Amino acid sequence: MNARPGDVLNLSDFAESIELIPLETRDDCLIGWIPEIIATKNHYVLISGIGPTDFQHLYVYDKNGKFIRQISGRGQGGEEFLEVRDIDVIGDSIIKMGDVYVIRTFNLEGKQLSSKRINGTTQEIVSVKGKTILFDGGSHSSSKATNLLFQFDEKDDLQAEFFEIPPLANRITAFFVNPRALTRDEESVYFHFPYNNYIYQINAETLEYSPRYKVDYGDRTFTWDMFDENVGHVKDWVAQSKNEKNASMCEILSLNDYFLFTSRDNDRNYYLSLYSNRTGKVLSGNKLKDDMYFKGNVIVLKGGKPSAVLGRHGNDGGDLIWPVQPKVLLKGYKAYREVLSKERWELFRKKYPRLVEVCEQLNEDDNPVLLKIKLKDF
Repeated sequence: MNARPGDVLNLSDFAESIELIPLETRDDCLIGWIPEIIATKNHYVLISGIGPTDFQHLYVYDKNGKFIRQISGRGQGGEEFLEVRDIDVIGDSIIKMGDVYVIRTFNLEGKQLSSKRINGTTQEIVSVKGKTILFDGGSHSSSKATNLLFQFDEKDDLQAEFFEIPPLANRITAFFVNPRALTRDEESVYFHFPYNNYIYQINAETLEYSPRYKVDYGDRTFTWDMFDENVGHVKDWVAQSKNEKNASMCEILSLNDYFLFTSRDNDRNYYLSLYSNRTGKVLSGNKLKDDMYFKGNVIVLKGGKPSAVLGRHGNDGGDLIWPVQPKVLLKGYKAYREVLSKERWELFRKKYPRLVEVCEQLNEDDNPVLLKIKLKDF
């Protein structure tokens, strides 16, 4: 990843076409930040929270954006959860939820099928080939404190602890929690932990793992072995890292033929990168320029938190799902319409009737709009 502040990624560089799916807005499904969205054959299952550390609701929508139901709710009751830390969907019908100290299983109709208390917290969870793999964020919940990952069987009984790292790296992982460290495809799980520049591929059956991707930040590379192991307080590492010109990964996402990752640096610049598994080519930038629809509009990926500028992404059969807040979409729409003549606006409206329809009916305080992006070969 060789992007620098100011690097521009054109929409046409990676998008063949974009479908807009507005999520229905009702009083019983008001959506804020979306820390996870999973696509099944007929539904989108998503978590909604009021911030990066407060995940309260689990919703099901159909593929047209119509609200179907809420799954359970927050509370202390038998089928209620303390916090939706993460989810995955098995076979288009079973939801595996990581609660704080519990793994819960629901069907898409909202019925809880099982709950199993675990010895530790959940940061992220994925399920593949009948097994569930959990990342606890380096919270030292295991008897082997240097193992980051835990495998559970179909009954959510612990089978294995693995992915051992040095004690120093484990302390760093517990302090600098990666916003999205796990992703999967149909065969493998992919994992990354903070200040390590490799994305590892894990065999879901044997639990063998090896580096699959290496992210090169050039002179901004900053790794866990650059931290002082004898530091008095781990917060001193923050000061050290801020004195360095460094970059680190925020999110990883497998997209079948592509792999997406987002990164940040100490100047609060954020980067979106896409890697083609077919050609080995990387597209990356910290500015996104619309050269397909609202031409000339630019989104600068800069802010206090990744969620403010990038959101979280999803995979729908290889298509990239990108939740966008209505005010971002409407800002681009209104700015582009203002520069068009009456004749050019009529041509635009006839060429993209669905895009115009969505924007004309959208309010800034509505639920997010999902951009379903068909990726082009690059």
